[in-house]
Amino acid sequence: MNKKYLLIFVALIWSGMSLFAQQLSSEELKKGRWLSQEEYDNRNNVGKYFQPTTAPEGPVNPVAEFEPMQAVLIAYPFGIPMELIVEMSNVVKVTTLVETSGQQTSVTSQYESAGVNMDNVDFMVEPHNTYWTRDYGPWFIREEDQVSIVNFTYNRPRPDDDIIPAKIADIYGASVYNMPVVHTGGNYMCDGFGIAAQTELIYEENTISDAQVDAFMEEYLGITDNFVITDPMDDYIMHIDCWGKFLDVDKVLVSQVPESDYRYDDYEAAAEYFATRNCAYGYPFEVIRVYGPGDYPYTPYSNSLILNNTVFLPVTGSTHDAAAIATYEEAMPGYNIVPVNPGSEGWLNSDALHCRTHEIADFEMLKITHIPAFHGDVELQSAYTIEAKIHAYSNENLYTDSLLVYYQINGGAFQYMTMTDNGEEIFSADILAGEGDEVAYYIHAADESGRSENLPYIGAPDPFVFTVSGGAVSENIEFTPDTLFVHETEEHIITIDNSGDGSAMITDIMRGVSGSPLWWIDHTVPEITSYPYELLPSESIEVHLEVVISKAIFYDSLIVTTEATIYHSIVAADGVGIEDGFNLNESFLIAPNPINNSGTISLVLEESAAVQLEIFHINGQLIQRLEDSRLSGGSYQYNWDGRNAQGTEMENGVYLVRLQKNNEVTILKWIKM
Repeated sequence: MNKKYLLIFVALIWSGMSLFAQQLSSEELKKGRWLSQEEYDNRNNVGKYFQPTTAPEGPVNPVAEFEPMQAVLIAYPFGIPMELIVEMSNVVKVTTLVETSGQQTSVTSQYESAGVNMDNVDFMVEPHNTYWTRDYGPWFIREEDQVSIVNFTYNRPRPDDDIIPAKIADIYGASVYNMPVVHTGGNYMCDGFGIAAQTELIYEENTISDAQVDAFMEEYLGITDNFVITDPMDDYIMHIDCWGKFLDVDKVLVSQVPESDYRYDDYEAAAEYFATRNCAYGYPFEVIRVYGPGDYPYTPYSNSLILNNTVFLPVTGSTHDAAAIATYEEAMPGYNIVPVNPGSEGWLNSDALHCRTHEIADFEMLKITHIPAFHGDVELQSAYTIEAKIHAYSNENLYTDSLLVYYQINGGAFQYMTMTDNGEEIFSADILAGEGDEVAYYIHAADESGRSENLPYIGAPDPFVFTVSGGAVSENIEFTPDTLFVHETEEHIITIDNSGDGSAMITDIMRGVSGSPLWWIDHTVPEITSYPYELLPSESIEVHLEVVISKAIFYDSLIVTTEATIYHSIVAADGVGIEDGFNLNESFLIAPNPINNSGTISLVLEESAAVQLEIFHINGQLIQRLEDSRLSGGSYQYNWDGRNAQGTEMENGVYLVRLQKNNEVTILKWIKM
């Protein structure tokens, strides 16, 4: 790739390292706000106050820009319009770097006159060299029990800027780790799990080996996959935020130029780089393209800033602004997209609002960590377990009745399930869905600090999605019973009957849900000694199951493969709380059973409890939620008239009455005839 300008970078070599640079003309030095002649003459000041420290002891994860933030760092004199400061102050705290208390007084007056939310403003009175807080500001990591700061040698001879991350750590009482790598914030973006992306500048400006750079980034930041990409912009700065941006764990935005642009192939190669790699969720990145040809007025659309549910997008009055806004709105549904035009000064393609702002992570964030087990087309199974780790860095207790999985079937209304506490901050809930269903879901959590978070961050407008592909239905195969309810004290037998006119060739019988705490020790079919097995018309075979049940309630399934794949539901319990047409105890009753026109659910609580009472169709569809609150000890009755929440009469068949009492789940089978 041809370079428009000669690229010369300052590098610091640890333990006797030397500095190198080539004298450039004043015009070249100043172009794009890189170095002034004075800074070039003082280039030996790179890393003047920087001393490496040891790395964090335990495993760490980097904090991504789209994770919870509590503040944004800017510097005075401003490089951003007051309009942006006003807008940011309505989202997070605005931390302003000023040189003196006199400047603080002056800036306060300016803020008040402009309508800045002064309840969301604080100041740092610290020497600083420039307003490019993006490039010298702190990076954040999550350790086991705290959010910490990682600092690096700022690749500019600006010693006051270079020390700012340590000053921020002092203010917040945060641990700070000095990573022995020369870097700049505009050339770093991460996904919050362990993937980072940057241009080849990272290797060019360090005289240690590429492998050493990668090792340091893993040790200090938790970066296990370091994407180093050839810079397509062909400009002096080589910062990735000039053309690319992570919008979420699985979404990356890459700028696009016209085919007539000599850099077109380089931009397409950068987009292809991401499209051919898996995100941390295990499937390929979704690559979003934003058209930014770079003509005046400039189009720096990737140089945006994400602060919680708001995206600040630089615009310039270009004819391409509207398309860029539309791209962000489509790529980030539910987010508030705020276009920001700086007025007469203007943004540059290589220097817009992202360069001049820096988010500050929420040091007491409520962090939801979840790797989707289901994506795209998934096989039909009796339940889809959604599991997440939920950690409150505030050290406040979680609200257990606010740990929820919200889910939607085929575009219907969002419903929710309370998550079960599995210990060690792991929580889960089961979504029930049938063949052909499109399932959308997100996870919600709240703690006693007042924080309330979703994952994905924006929640319902942009949830995780998967589709149940299932298998073809074979009219020849029938199961008896239609649903097997498992108890430890019973013999568990499922009869498979060929009720059709032709043979069914069985190629295998196996277990459905892998990893469920309902463990199958073994299953035997006395009639079958080897596969394939021809099940003749009117012939029946028995599947004998031996199981161990380790927890309260689970769903699993038996899979029979013929010319189709047929799933048979299995519901398991620890010996209490589930019945197959009969009530097992007096505290949770349904009557009559079977139900004809109406029936009654009776519930007796010995003490107060958080109660969720729901009726599901056997295929997993939620029919009605009858209770969802904290109840005092006592007796309660609920009537069901055989209809769903919209008043529609339900078909005859098998229904499940699900009671969750605190973390204890009980399910009764109710037949409607």
